[in-house]
Amino acid sequence: MKDRLRKIIFHPINIILIVLLMTGILLFRPSIRFTEDRILERGVIYRAEDFIDRSNGAVTPERNTLYTNEIGIQYFHYVVKKGFFKRDVVFSYEVVDTTPPVIVIENNTVYKELGDIYTFDDMAQNIRVNEGSFTCETDYDPTFPGTYSVSITAEDDYGNASQASYEVVIKDLEAPLVFRSGNGAKIMKGDDFNIMDIISYGDNADPDPILTVKGHVNTNRLGYYPLYVAVTDSSGNTTDWNLTVQVVSEIPWEETDDYAYPFESFKEEHTGEGRMLGIDVSEWQDEIDFEAIKEAGCEFVIMRIGFSHEGKLTIDKQFERNLEGCKEAGLPAGIYLFCYDSNEEDLLQTLEQMFEALGDTKLELPIVFDWENFDHFQRYHMSFRDLEYLYNVFEREVTARGYESMLYGSKYYLNAVWPNAGNHPIWLAQYTDWPSYDKDYQIWQALDWGQIDGIDWYCDFDLLFTDR
Repeated sequence: MKDRLRKIIFHPINIILIVLLMTGILLFRPSIRFTEDRILERGVIYRAEDFIDRSNGAVTPERNTLYTNEIGIQYFHYVVKKGFFKRDVVFSYEVVDTTPPVIVIENNTVYKELGDIYTFDDMAQNIRVNEGSFTCETDYDPTFPGTYSVSITAEDDYGNASQASYEVVIKDLEAPLVFRSGNGAKIMKGDDFNIMDIISYGDNADPDPILTVKGHVNTNRLGYYPLYVAVTDSSGNTTDWNLTVQVVSEIPWEETDDYAYPFESFKEEHTGEGRMLGIDVSEWQDEIDFEAIKEAGCEFVIMRIGFSHEGKLTIDKQFERNLEGCKEAGLPAGIYLFCYDSNEEDLLQTLEQMFEALGDTKLELPIVFDWENFDHFQRYHMSFRDLEYLYNVFEREVTARGYESMLYGSKYYLNAVWPNAGNHPIWLAQYTDWPSYDKDYQIWQALDWGQIDGIDWYCDFDLLFTDR
């Protein structure tokens, strides 16, 4: 039986027929070849026919477009028909997401009023993102006018990110502030006249307001000379005034009152629970008998370490002696820096010299930033915002060294120049029966014409509140 079957199969005619049959099957077998592009972007519509590179029959896809709504490997079926033959072919492809989120900014410029808080929720109302989440970064400062950037970063679930930004403008409605009007100034006949010598001004945001002067002072002739002066900041706010300068042949001598307020009276008036009585001193008080001032009732001393200008610290001539005297008498001590620096670089150089002078000295009271040169403020080319920044640098460096930081100022300047004074420890200068400053303060400088045993000259009297 097997021999007979072999004879049939391997009969020459049958072999030819089998070969012809197999050739026909191969010739009429449906086939299809796809393109190499098998990476598809999520959510994009792709036509199924676009992925067919070549086919020997009619191709029918399972639907007109490929499914791309899900990330990962996907499968799609094609049916290829040729004659009586048809074949189901599977096409595999990968769906990916490389498209970053789309950020839409509603308003490219947002306007705010001075003092307005601008939160993340406020920012979110100006931003639309089609997918994922977003974060915002900004240097927005509600206390100072100017233009601030809000930077947005949006990221989807697949790590794709995009960025955008818009501006927030705080309107500057504040006109420059005049510290000295110059009215009534007297100039010696024959001297050179410079308006900058008799006026002083500054601005909350503009470091260099524009000065306009109309009129002329002839110093070769005695008399009165009227001038019109205007100061305009970069936002167009103007402060203007009229003044009169007198050219004289002799500057009159101004007499001073020699009365001094005794520390004993200060002690009787201000001694109380939660208070310490003290003084602040510099080389102007010359040599001090610290045991004597302690015996008189002084309980703390704040001394000048020196004054700075353009990054150079000039040490107070009595600083070392005053510090040593305080320590020997057991009096708590603090120091103040009389500062003329107008930029961060200079201030940092000054502070390095200050810390070097202090060495490893421990202080019971703060290190105080004392800026008082408002009589010529415009010559420093600073805005009040710049001055505030300098104190922030001072505070950062002082606290980093383990000391406490404090800001000194009079009521007028704390209100007019230091809008964030309430955020800092304050040494208040207000020469009155009792302060009317409406923010917190820790030390009150009550007067600058006091007399205490142990000092042969006037000194300032201070009250420290231990419960604040």
